[in-house]
Amino acid sequence: MSLEQAGFKVDVVDSVSKAENQLIILKPDLLLVHSDMTGDHGLNFCQFVKSSEISPRPIIVFLVDEFNPDERIEVLRSGADDALSYPLSGKEIAFRIMAHFRRRQETHVNLLTGLPDVIIANNVLEHTLKEVEDWAILSIDLDNLRVYNETYGESRGDQMIKALAAVLKSVLTQDDFLAHRDSDDFILVTRSDRAEATAEEICRRFDYIGPRFYTKEDAQRSYVIGIGSKGIRRRVPLVSISIGATAKGRRNFSSAVEVLQVARDMRYLAKSKKGSDWVSDRLRLAANESSFKEKRIKILVIEPDASMSLLLKDTLEMEGYFVDVAHSTPEAWDMINNWQPELILLEVDVVSDSFDGWGLTRKIKQVPELAGTWIIMTTKNPDHNKALESGADLYLPKPYELQVLFSEIRYLLRTRIKSGVLL
Repeated sequence: MSLEQAGFKVDVVDSVSKAENQLIILKPDLLLVHSDMTGDHGLNFCQFVKSSEISPRPIIVFLVDEFNPDERIEVLRSGADDALSYPLSGKEIAFRIMAHFRRRQETHVNLLTGLPDVIIANNVLEHTLKEVEDWAILSIDLDNLRVYNETYGESRGDQMIKALAAVLKSVLTQDDFLAHRDSDDFILVTRSDRAEATAEEICRRFDYIGPRFYTKEDAQRSYVIGIGSKGIRRRVPLVSISIGATAKGRRNFSSAVEVLQVARDMRYLAKSKKGSDWVSDRLRLAANESSFKEKRIKILVIEPDASMSLLLKDTLEMEGYFVDVAHSTPEAWDMINNWQPELILLEVDVVSDSFDGWGLTRKIKQVPELAGTWIIMTTKNPDHNKALESGADLYLPKPYELQVLFSEIRYLLRTRIKSGVLL
């Protein structure tokens, strides 16, 4: 009762044999054992615990009778980490156990960032999978760090990793968990409804500070010159972030290892994108999830070709956006005023009796309430100056790759991301 009141989760068994049977299942952080239960000062029990494949190995604390001081010495000799003499108050037991956990936390931290290490991370993942009702996992690392280290030195690279850790700490809520597994590999545990918004905010904050770690020349041209074997030079983009996300309920997870692998798979997909980015395995939202739709970034696709508009709508929705389609400029103008999308993907050559795509762009930018809407103009027209002068924020010549489109959309929207918005 004292330990539970102090915030610990406690399981109780009434024999050593039961404890041994439950050890691998429960994977406890600490074992509090009455010395009379073992019959051999705990020797066989301590050996069994230390031979078990649990990492980190559970802390072993024995309770011994204060009138039997020799027993205290014997259990310590058998391999116990501590021996407490009873009777003693529940408050003292709780504080003594807290002291053991504090020492463990100091042992299992990454020396560079001071965050929990891979051992603690794995245990938290296992616990999360079994005990937590709502969770999401973000797997995070840096891209192009090796070339940065080769160019600027590993000590500067370590500063980059510490900066990433600071960014990750800055987005945490009270219930989140952050660990530094290895090198530039981090995991963040949060709620499922915060996963994508948190990933986006991490990318935005890191992209804001990242160029400060470069010379002015490298930062302005957005690449460094990597030197390969035999004097080969190549342009390497600046260090960026890749994040993979998954959450409870999206798959039938059977282990923490599987959860971590899925998050990493999503992270590898993010690496195929330009700059800092994230990929989630979130399924397309169901039609009745209107409250979630209202929080997502709205994109209006203006495309006269029905098959092309359907393709764009489907692929953008799979990216997590809320998408609607218009096939003419009058229809688009009504939707823009009523729906007010954050971004418009406009095929400028859309035909209309009243005004064409060029005229629609000018109309949008002339209305103060709509002027801030991003417009990506897609066209086969080679006159990019005409497109930009009409008010387009981005000129994207046809044909284009969808991944290029997605990268450019994220780049535009990231400059004005709002807290709590799901992309």
